[in-house]
Amino acid sequence: MSLLRLKHADTKRILTLVGVLILLSLAAILLSSMWALGVATVLAFTGTAFLIAHYHRSTEEELILQAQDLQDLQFIQSALTLPRPLPYFTRWSSSPALAARLIGIVHRYRPTQIVELGSGVSTVVMAAAVRNAGSGHVTSLDHDPVYAAKTRHELEEQGLSQWATVIDAPLVTVETARGPAPWYDVSGIDGLQQIDLLIVDGPPRKTHKDARLPAFEILGDRLTPGAHVVLDDTARRDEAGSVDAWSNAAETVESVPSRKGICVVRMPG
Repeated sequence: MSLLRLKHADTKRILTLVGVLILLSLAAILLSSMWALGVATVLAFTGTAFLIAHYHRSTEEELILQAQDLQDLQFIQSALTLPRPLPYFTRWSSSPALAARLIGIVHRYRPTQIVELGSGVSTVVMAAAVRNAGSGHVTSLDHDPVYAAKTRHELEEQGLSQWATVIDAPLVTVETARGPAPWYDVSGIDGLQQIDLLIVDGPPRKTHKDARLPAFEILGDRLTPGAHVVLDDTARRDEAGSVDAWSNAAETVESVPSRKGICVVRMPG
């Protein structure tokens, strides 16, 4: 755990404070100004108090998140029977919170057709969950052929290949209400018209400003009545448009506390 977990806004505030302190200190030295020195001293004490308070708050939040991760990992372990450990959960992969929530949805609602945008550990988790449920299939789209191959290999090693399919879906230019945007080539799932569970965990944010928003326009009309849509990384500002689009069309919306933010949407039945 890093000493300071600074958010972008916090970092800008601290850099601004440091800059002001440096300028005031230089002014105090050059002008022999007690006023400037006094202001710099007050700001230094204020900034130090802010850093200490921020550190304590961040530490408390981190401990809570760690406890949540442990609970989710215990649930995942108890819910799945696998011959080998799952791939590691990293900052780039799905989180334990997302994996646990997906298992819960599969076990409770028994979705038949599951489509996932972005493959990885979540693909393996859902494949094991549908196997345990005795029905269903996971179809995962991935724009990165190397990563897609890794996911296929992991499914094979876990004995789950018959429960999940990973499709190479390179990013192509698609037309959206906001103009052209890079998004998955969905020609590989033309036959999938009745989606019971959709997981929106791609494309990566670096591909476009609203990288995941096209999912609503392109796949929204393929959802079955009462289908679930799970959105990952909703804590990021650039996911606000995607969350709003799905939420406005939803029957219910649930925000799941997690490091990166998760939103579970249930469409009208």
